[in-house]
Amino acid sequence: MFLLLKRLGRLAAGALLMAALPGFGGEAVSTDLRSYLADVLQAHPDLKAADARVAAAEAQADNLSRSVYNPELGIGSEHGQSQSLEASLSQTFDLSGKREARRASGQAELAIAVAERTEQRQRIATDVLKALADLYGQIAASSLAEQRLELLERFAEVADRQYQAGDIGVLDRDLAALARAEAIAVTGRVELNLLKAQQALDAATRHPGYPPPPLPDQLPESGLLNADYNALAAALPGVRAALAKTEAARAEIAIARSETRSDPTVGVRGGFQENRGGGAGGSLVGLELTIPLFLRNNFKAQVAAADARASAAGIESDASYRLAVARMKAAATQYGRTHTAWMRWNGLSSARIDASVELLDKVWRVREISTAEYLVQFRQLLDGRAAGAELRAQTWASWAEWLDATGRWQAWLDAAATSDSLNPTASSGK
Repeated sequence: MFLLLKRLGRLAAGALLMAALPGFGGEAVSTDLRSYLADVLQAHPDLKAADARVAAAEAQADNLSRSVYNPELGIGSEHGQSQSLEASLSQTFDLSGKREARRASGQAELAIAVAERTEQRQRIATDVLKALADLYGQIAASSLAEQRLELLERFAEVADRQYQAGDIGVLDRDLAALARAEAIAVTGRVELNLLKAQQALDAATRHPGYPPPPLPDQLPESGLLNADYNALAAALPGVRAALAKTEAARAEIAIARSETRSDPTVGVRGGFQENRGGGAGGSLVGLELTIPLFLRNNFKAQVAAADARASAAGIESDASYRLAVARMKAAATQYGRTHTAWMRWNGLSSARIDASVELLDKVWRVREISTAEYLVQFRQLLDGRAAGAELRAQTWASWAEWLDATGRWQAWLDAAATSDSLNPTASSGK
């Protein structure tokens, strides 16, 4: 029994994570995190749809930058006492600035589409990171649950033999059996959580069965949280999209105002006329100028409506900026606290848990504690190790939240790859 318990202290955390789930060992975990995310983003259907929306916005922007009016060709004839045939060519001239207003609107809508695609790309990447953190946290929990079950099954067997030999009473034997039953239930629940975590990762990547890479062994240092959050907020794709929406709304004001100004149409026409009564005929040449008169509708109401929409867009843009800064600070505080808690647990709890497991077995064997007391303390020790695995997963999730809030996920991956910190030789979790 002592040897079995001692194994708990010798098992490495990294090995537990990789061995707990079939298909996540060996070559499956050698995939680089940057390459993994790049592959996921390249194949993600939501981003392909976003690419299509950007292409549509580009085409629409090109269309809106072209002339508003095309020339018009007309042909007419008249049959009566006289017979005439004429042709006309007319062109409306944009003197109200409609083309420029439409061009600005198209460029703003294109900027919105590009910013929203960037924001969606960031959201998918950070959602995948969060799902990976949860998955490996559940893998660790599953491995620890299997350890608990294995140790308590053998403990129950030892207790049953001791009961048969008359060394312990029936109550102690039943307590050992109940502990084993509880471990079976815990294992089943953890396996269900692990399945849900895998399903969540599949949903985030839209690529079921794609083998996930390991997370970096070393958690990012909390010093990376020091940043100019005002500048980061201004560069966020979500904030840029909100600003582009404000610009688009202002462009709509310009379009609405241009609609209140008349654009003249100039035409020229020519033809010939013959009189059936034998009178002299002749050729016809004419000029025509038409100007719309905004008497029944001056379109001032649509200017007011566009102005109100622009005001609302400006308010939402300012609010998104302030919210982004607040979210960054909150995410930084959350990661700082969870990182500190993890470092404290990793520095103090791991070695103590291993030593306590060995000591607990010795004390129980010499009958200094009862079986009930042994099981309570044993459960606390294993719960402590499980809490450490959960805390590590929560810390990674907090880091992903900070990356999402600041938009720094790609910069972090690039910097980590450059410094080889994605594949360190030593793990802070061991």
